[in-house]
Amino acid sequence: MTVHKITNLQFGSFVLILLVAMISGCSKGNPKTAAVKGMIKTKQGQPCGKALIVFHPLEKSRLNDPKPVATAEDSGEFVVRTFTMDDGAVPGEYGVTVVWPGENQGNSGLSLSGEGSSGGADRLGGKYGNPKDPKIKVTIPANGDLNMKIEIDG
Repeated sequence: MTVHKITNLQFGSFVLILLVAMISGCSKGNPKTAAVKGMIKTKQGQPCGKALIVFHPLEKSRLNDPKPVATAEDSGEFVVRTFTMDDGAVPGEYGVTVVWPGENQGNSGLSLSGEGSSGGADRLGGKYGNPKDPKIKVTIPANGDLNMKIEIDG
């Protein structure tokens, strides 16, 4: 019968590999999000039904992160999602783009980045559609924002 001895070095290496595997396995989830709900209207009080709202992270370390999005109901109410339905947004600073499609225009030419929308499809004429020069900036706190108000010139 052959007896195999495990040295302290081998045991330590095994434990280290096991710990690294456990830590990397636990860190594969999405970042924690906070609930975000709100209302989008024109300054005259008209709800921006069907407006596409995209939140672009402003922190340089997050520029390539997934962008939270929402589509406004006819009433102007919206609920933000990033990874799953209605999960909200990762807390932080955002530039907000808005594209509000006209009647009978559908979603042709609209994009989540806010770039490349076709002329005429956006009732706002592209004024709020440039993620490189956002006209609206918001902060999503760690506890979320269930009463966000976005007001645009319409």
